[in-house]
Amino acid sequence: MNDEIKQRLKWVKLYEQTQNAGLVCRRCGISRPTLRKWWRRYQEHGEAGLRSLSRRPHQSPKRKVFEQDEQRILELRHTRHLGARRI
Repeated sequence: MNDEIKQRLKWVKLYEQTQNAGLVCRRCGISRPTLRKWWRRYQEHGEAGLRSLSRRPHQSPKRKVFEQDEQRILELRHTRHLGARRI
């Protein structure tokens, strides 16, 4: 178990003991939304829920264009003189 998970587990256990979110947040130096997030994840998944999730985006705006789409784009640029915004 790494240090982040231990720290989050400490927050959750302290909240379970006291049932006072304000006290836990002041004592641990975290915000209520942060405590709420980790509390919910702990309730749903146990200690496994205290691991950080990937921050990788689900969609990428700079994804590759497929060949057939590229051909259509080039055709529109050449025949109709359209730019990126108009296409």
